[in-house]
Amino acid sequence: TYRYPHSTQVIHNIIFTIQRGSLTVITGPIGSGKTTLLRVLLGLLPMQSGSVFRNGQRIHDPASFFVPPQAAYTPQVPQLFSASLRENLLLGLSECGLEHAIATAAFDPDLAAMPHGLETRVGTRGLRLSGGHKQRIAAARMLIRQPELLVIDDLSRALDVETEQRLWQKLFEISLSSDYDPTYLVVSHRPKLLAHADQIIELKAGLRM
Repeated sequence: TYRYPHSTQVIHNIIFTIQRGSLTVITGPIGSGKTTLLRVLLGLLPMQSGSVFRNGQRIHDPASFFVPPQAAYTPQVPQLFSASLRENLLLGLSECGLEHAIATAAFDPDLAAMPHGLETRVGTRGLRLSGGHKQRIAAARMLIRQPELLVIDDLSRALDVETEQRLWQKLFEISLSSDYDPTYLVVSHRPKLLAHADQIIELKAGLRM
């Protein structure tokens, strides 16, 4: 449960279990609490009541726990830094797996069209890039770390349907081509993704329907 200060916006008594290797999709109208639920789960907002458990063990500090390699999060508006694409993607990691992460995030055609490639400089907060570019860069940054749980908030806000479908197809092919078998917790309203889901959490006015 979480209520924003001085606001009627609230999520109340949301209970769910996620199975390893599954796809859980959170859906519902604008303002229903989808992003809030993700942020509370990840410890980015203070849980006002409730608990989070992993394999029966309570997680007392979600913000410290839900980081790579346990989890990684791509928000609706990812944060990029005033540096090269390479630096934004790696953030200090080695380049092992970088090309594969870029391809899986369906960013390789866009990168190929950039004259400076991975050395392309990104302005403050990525202002020189489209929203779709920023989301796929953030997805690649997430994938290179191979976290157990991939948390993705509404890719459809910045991607056209075709590009988003290509991205999800590549994401779902990960476990078929490697030993990496991530679990997905996703906010989306796309019918095709909902049809693919193992579990759907539908929210309305902060309540699970």
